[in-house]
Amino acid sequence: MNGILVINKPVGLTSHQVITKIKKILNIKKIGHAGTLDPLASGVLVVLINDATKLSDFLISEDKEYIATIAIGTSTTTEDATGEIVGQVKVSHLDEKEVDRVLETMIGENYQIPPMFSAIKLQGQKLYELARKGETIERTPRKIMIYSLKRISPITYLDNQAYFSFRTEVSKGTYIRTLCTDIGKALNYPAHMKELVRTKSGKFTLENAYDLEDIENKKFQLIPMDDALTIPKVSLTSELYSKVKNGQKIASCDINMTSDLIAFTYQNQLVAIYKKQNNYYKAERVWN
Repeated sequence: MNGILVINKPVGLTSHQVITKIKKILNIKKIGHAGTLDPLASGVLVVLINDATKLSDFLISEDKEYIATIAIGTSTTTEDATGEIVGQVKVSHLDEKEVDRVLETMIGENYQIPPMFSAIKLQGQKLYELARKGETIERTPRKIMIYSLKRISPITYLDNQAYFSFRTEVSKGTYIRTLCTDIGKALNYPAHMKELVRTKSGKFTLENAYDLEDIENKKFQLIPMDDALTIPKVSLTSELYSKVKNGQKIASCDINMTSDLIAFTYQNQLVAIYKKQNNYYKAERVWN
């Protein structure tokens, strides 16, 4: 059993808890995922089964799409609804045109400071471990790309707070809860993320995701490994297959390709992923 499962992760479970459940249900040896979702978040979790775990580095770098609900007027330690309140002001009115203008200014290349409550490692320790001790350390801003960002709901008000939902497509490593706090700062208010749904990860969408109940009832289909990739594919001749399966480099002119990454297949099975270096392609991953 090798392939990819697209799971609709429920709110309340960690990504690790989800894949542990699946591992037990399907009685498989190796399992992983291509991008963590916080317990507060739901939506697309790309689960990698057995040989597909070698695809992690390639799938985790894919762009993601989210629908988030932002709460304007309150900031928290974790930048989401699970944290302790650290700032609060009354919000009675937000100009919708100004909100939309602020969102539009954030589209494009940006720099984002990762939250303290994250799994990023600095000096050998995960940031959230330091945060739980009450420590805050300086973090280097990271380059991100916001491809789209648009409000998709009216602005509503409850208990002196303002709320609205937005849809955004972003690059790898973008924290949506940090984006929410940044939106609040641009509007001169504290803010945090109230809810989050990942609707897309790479080519995988929520519409095609399975619930854990589907897995328990064996009502699912594994996606073949070569179908999971968005990089160009090359079907190998028997002569080239004998080289690729042993990880030998391949001259660019032998396959007439120019892409940085390519996937080699043989008899409809993924054999290897190669990376271009000068006039050759060299092995990044090989499946024997």
